[in-house]
Amino acid sequence: MTNIAHKFRPVLPALAILAILWFSVTACSPAQTGNTATGNTAADSTVVTSAPPTQTLEPTLQTADASGADALASMSAPRPTEDTAASPTAAPEASTASGQQPTASSSGLFEERTLLEERAYAYLSQLVEDAGVRTSGTDLEEAAAQYLVQTLEGLGYQPEIQEFTWEQATASLTLSEPEPMNLDAYRLDGSATGQATAVLELVGLAQPEDVPAAGLEGKIALIERGEISFADKVSRVQIAGAVAAIIYNNRPGNFRGNFGERSLIPAISLSQEEGRKLVGLMEQAEPVEVTVDVQVNTVPSRNVIAELPGAGQGIVVLGAHYDTVPDSIGASDNSSGVGVLLAIAERLHDRPLPFTLRLVAFGSEETGLRGSRHYVENLSPQELANTHLMINVDAIGSGERLVVSGDRWVVRHVVDTAAGEGVLLERSAPARLRSDHAPFRNAWVPVVSFRSDDVSRVNSPADTMEHINPRLLDDAAFLALNLLQNVDGLPGFGQ
Repeated sequence: MTNIAHKFRPVLPALAILAILWFSVTACSPAQTGNTATGNTAADSTVVTSAPPTQTLEPTLQTADASGADALASMSAPRPTEDTAASPTAAPEASTASGQQPTASSSGLFEERTLLEERAYAYLSQLVEDAGVRTSGTDLEEAAAQYLVQTLEGLGYQPEIQEFTWEQATASLTLSEPEPMNLDAYRLDGSATGQATAVLELVGLAQPEDVPAAGLEGKIALIERGEISFADKVSRVQIAGAVAAIIYNNRPGNFRGNFGERSLIPAISLSQEEGRKLVGLMEQAEPVEVTVDVQVNTVPSRNVIAELPGAGQGIVVLGAHYDTVPDSIGASDNSSGVGVLLAIAERLHDRPLPFTLRLVAFGSEETGLRGSRHYVENLSPQELANTHLMINVDAIGSGERLVVSGDRWVVRHVVDTAAGEGVLLERSAPARLRSDHAPFRNAWVPVVSFRSDDVSRVNSPADTMEHINPRLLDDAAFLALNLLQNVDGLPGFGQ
């Protein structure tokens, strides 16, 4: 045996080299290289691959093509249940240290949300630029409505204008003697209209003992607020002969009040500070002459309504008001909500839902929710019964996170969706009823309403484009879209 090994010792190195070559050929067999070509790298691989480049999206106001359709379906799919692992949302350019790339669904979701953000911002910007201050009843409010009509028509909808009017009351108080002066006054709801100029007479709280025995014929009564109703105060001085009544506040600031029935003479309210100023002038024993003027004007306004017909009988309303207060361009309140509404309209224009989606841009929200009130009050009983949800988007443009309020079953879905996608969201309870969802909720329609956490500049000249956070537009549009795609399967919908 020893002799045989001794004879083969010279060829052993050559045999070792042949063995190494054989193992190398086996490791590179066609089956193995085929797995490598499909990207099935080993779990402990340290190879880092580059992600596909991000597509640049131009924020134009033309109708988007259908390239994002698959991404929309992925974005709006039901969220994983508790026993299913959720895939994190990742930017297309973000590769991981382990070499894993974003999945097709997460990449599509990112691109879709980027598109939603850019489209909503583009619509917001154009509304602000073209219409500016859109106070109810003005030509600019009407111009904004026409912009909405033309935009929705360009997206393939057939929008309609729902006209309505409301009464705008004005009140003024002018001091002519002893020195000219204008004071800020409010009309008391139910006040008669008209103008009266006369000398002031102080009548305390307008209790029976406060009215002069000689009466108030041809005078204007100055009354302090408190103890008895406005109607009792004004009625008593009117019976005594007063031609108008001024009620000043019993605490700092002015107030708004109503009679419950129409008064027979003009009646206005005044702040405590200015009421006391008049009392001081009267105590100087000089005649104080004033003019009270109360007028009511009929103001035209309109809602813009478009529909995406669905398979079922149900109706879901997506709403946002488009008017502003005077002296504000309303970048956040509520051009942001209109931008989100139009971006959603663009993404869904060729995608019918299991219900009819009704897109409503409300007029005259800032004067008392007049557009949404008119819409709800003019629904037929069947339409009202078929309205299963109202989604309201109002002042969502400024701050760092969204705030959601509304019916519990729908808010819960929104909160869960936001948590699953990393959307910053705050839940507000109970539901805030200071926006266009209020008339729906009062009519027993389930509601959900979105706003932002920073409303410090709304209804002021400071509500400008520089304070807009585009990410909030994306968050609101994404959450509303997801809700529209999933709401028909939620417990509580249609009940």
